[in-house]
Amino acid sequence: MGFTKITTLSLTDLFVQQIENMILSGELAIGEQLPPARELSTKMGVSRPVISAGIVELEKLGFVEVRPRQGVFVCDYRRRGTMETLVAIMRYNGGALRKNEVRSLFETRDAMECLCLKLVIEKASIEDLEALSPILDKLKAATDNEAAAELVFSFHHELAVLSGNVLMPLLYHSFKPQGIYLWSMYCKRSGILKMYELKLGLYSALLNRDVDRAAEMTHLIMEKAIEELNFYGA
Repeated sequence: MGFTKITTLSLTDLFVQQIENMILSGELAIGEQLPPARELSTKMGVSRPVISAGIVELEKLGFVEVRPRQGVFVCDYRRRGTMETLVAIMRYNGGALRKNEVRSLFETRDAMECLCLKLVIEKASIEDLEALSPILDKLKAATDNEAAAELVFSFHHELAVLSGNVLMPLLYHSFKPQGIYLWSMYCKRSGILKMYELKLGLYSALLNRDVDRAAEMTHLIMEKAIEELNFYGA
């Protein structure tokens, strides 16, 4: 069996996560100066080398900026961040995204999805597309919302692979936990059968090489999701 060693986070990792959380929650505002390392060491009960190593990591993540002879200041991570910053945002609050982050996820996915579908229609063979049919058959028969959401992820992830774009499957996989959560919530509210019908309609558009219809369906799904987000809140 593939059991792996259980490890605990280092003090540096814990320090980084606490400062990340304070920045993402707004407790530490953009432009705000962090206390000196000596003061942080006393307040947080860790050594100054831990603080120094953590500051280096936070700067790499785009959360802080070290200004020589001035101190450490909170950065606008939207301007300075990297993919690792995105992972930190996904990890924040146990992965439970806030309303604005969910909306941003939908808007980003809408744009990425349309590009993906366009590339699939251009590059994938009919045999490639027919290989996706069993996933939809399993989705139709699914009775558990989370299992259905896993199948929806598999369907779109396979499309990302068929797009021929090297980065797209990796981007999809980066959003997997959040995507499954949102799709499972949709299944809970609207039903698995409704989800199946939407994906079957999209699949039919792909088989017919109808890029406009595929894009139209994607826009409608995302618009409906954002409307539900505004109604239910987050």
